[in-house]
Amino acid sequence: MQSVGEQTYTQAVREGKYDLYVGNLFGKYDNVRTYWEDQLTRIALRPCLTHLVDRKREAGQKVRICDLGCGAGQGYQILTKIDRRDLDLGLQHQRVLNEDEISTYLGLDISQAMVEKGSVLFADKPQLQFAQADLREGLGKIKQEQPFDIYFSSYGSLSHLGRQDLVKLLTDVCEHGHDGSLIVLDLIGRYSIEWPDFWSAESESEKVRQYTMSYLYSETARQEIDIESFPLRFWAGSEVKQLADELAAATGTGLEIINMMDRSILVGRHTDTHEYNPALKPIRRLINSLHEDYLRTDLGDLILDLDVPDHPQITPRLQQLMKSWNTLVEYCQHRLCHNFCLPELKGWNDFPKPLQFSLMTMDRVIADVGWMWYGDPRANIIEPQLGYALRTLEYDMQRGSGCGHGLVAILQLKK
Repeated sequence: MQSVGEQTYTQAVREGKYDLYVGNLFGKYDNVRTYWEDQLTRIALRPCLTHLVDRKREAGQKVRICDLGCGAGQGYQILTKIDRRDLDLGLQHQRVLNEDEISTYLGLDISQAMVEKGSVLFADKPQLQFAQADLREGLGKIKQEQPFDIYFSSYGSLSHLGRQDLVKLLTDVCEHGHDGSLIVLDLIGRYSIEWPDFWSAESESEKVRQYTMSYLYSETARQEIDIESFPLRFWAGSEVKQLADELAAATGTGLEIINMMDRSILVGRHTDTHEYNPALKPIRRLINSLHEDYLRTDLGDLILDLDVPDHPQITPRLQQLMKSWNTLVEYCQHRLCHNFCLPELKGWNDFPKPLQFSLMTMDRVIADVGWMWYGDPRANIIEPQLGYALRTLEYDMQRGSGCGHGLVAILQLKK
């Protein structure tokens, strides 16, 4: 029996969409993936991963990782490229987890094409192993292995499982892991602006919707080919908390939520496809443009004017974020042509702290590079920094409620 999504993933591997690449304007490894999503996952993981690795070092042990729904092993690069602190102007990285500190990285995926691709990409790293597994059946034979220090997932992989199947898998994980093991859940957020029609879901069946990876293809290709759809389970932050309580009660294991993060709140994959919300601007494409060398972006196109469904918690937060986003973009538009004193900005004292910090950052960036002539400083310095400022604004104002394309939850076992 062909697994859900198998046609899409097999075709994507065949077309090279899972080859290693550093980013672009379109496709799986676009600039938002590289400079926003991967980095935000690393930022969220850094404190707890640092603590785990330091503990293993003190015990003279190496780290064991199980990647649940590993794809072609991209999660390995997320975990091994986390810096211990924000970098200064020195040249050296100090990674939280070095490759030689990993004894085992076991990637599990239902797609044989993915397993084979991962084995090829990382053939020079003997500590990396890949195996085909149906996670709907729990950990299966993996329960015979030694416990892992990290049970990891990335990019919505566990949303392929219905709630009942995810409970089965995580029950196995809770029983298999040891005291201090980390569990990283990467799910699809239900309250994203990409699919406002999904917000009202109440029953379990309504929370499972058909989904496509049409963003892998150009707009022309999307109109000409038959793109597979498959069911995904969409999650709210409150549901993850309920799930953790349920697992703790069922297994008798302590399960602490260390962090929950909304990722890609305004720049999710389907903001460009309009597949679920035709009213959206192609905002992800515009953010990709900010991070592209020698490409200037019309900042006016970044201004958001979007109605969102009425939800007592989600709607006010999204409205505040969009208002702050627009304030930052509009200020940069003006500041590129005029000198300006920030405290004179209307409403300054009432701005959220993350917005004030972003405004001060961009004011300083523009002031400091205004004298440069070589290398198009607007395209290559100012616009990327605006991208990072907007990214930081999203991160600092999110609350892990499920209002982004991705919902990342980091849990720790207490035994």
